[in-house]
Amino acid sequence: MPINLPTGATVRTVTFWYPADFLGITDWATTLACLFDDDLGPEQRMLALPTTRRTRTLLAAPTNADPIRCAGGPLRLLDIAATGALAAREAGTRHDGWSATARVGTRRPGRVESALLQAGRHSYVTYHSLRRVVGDALVTMRTGAWLYPAAASPQALLDHVQQATARLADAAPDDVLVTVRA
Repeated sequence: MPINLPTGATVRTVTFWYPADFLGITDWATTLACLFDDDLGPEQRMLALPTTRRTRTLLAAPTNADPIRCAGGPLRLLDIAATGALAAREAGTRHDGWSATARVGTRRPGRVESALLQAGRHSYVTYHSLRRVVGDALVTMRTGAWLYPAAASPQALLDHVQQATARLADAAPDDVLVTVRA
């Protein structure tokens, strides 16, 4: 269920960034399997390249598809570049469709999405390629800090995903990202 923030932005996905040693956790396979319930579902937004059955068990809610989609896992197992590239291609296709028909697939875009589409193809594609990894909100579990858009404007949304992506640049390879749907 989406969360409407007082800023006017809507949160549909939340990405949690856990340090590798969060609260002494040493077995992320067990921890990831226990994170989801009826209220907190995995959002399989990321691509991963595990090479063995054991590394696959370290992913949150992996699919059997190739490439593997998952809700997260240790950064060293996630293909962040491919995840962003896929999101960029999908967003470019949606923007092109909207430019031709004023529709996104079979639906009309909402107010915020319309503003992003009108901001231009580059802004729309950039936003979605970065959002695929950091979600609508990024929670840094080391500090408990939440990072979310300051407003529902295209610039505020772009600023959010760029700031969140910049914060993840400091993540260690064994840090864990998990994205859930709100």
